[in-house]
Amino acid sequence: MAPDRLTAVLASLCDADLEVLRELADGAHGHPAGLLAAITHAADWELRRRGGIDFEMLPLGEAISEGDLDAALGLAVAFHASIADRFQHPAQVREVLIAIVGVLTGTQSRH
Repeated sequence: MAPDRLTAVLASLCDADLEVLRELADGAHGHPAGLLAAITHAADWELRRRGGIDFEMLPLGEAISEGDLDAALGLAVAFHASIADRFQHPAQVREVLIAIVGVLTGTQSRH
């Protein structure tokens, strides 16, 4: 099966950016936990895939309650703006966050 946008943009990130994304999302506090869990899971999934551990990505939308979806989508934009300077390739990380938002809003499949 051809990868959709999320798996393609995850694959395009360098290992260092994936690690930073996972660590920042995992350590963030005071934000909708579901979005951060989705970001952490997506980064972990790609890092493990690269390490030869192939498993199905969990449905990212299940991490966010319907009442928190709008806040989570707004946070995705703010989150990237506040952390962009920590990445080697911030534009590619932005594409990952856009793809995660696409999955969460149902405009894209996760793979």
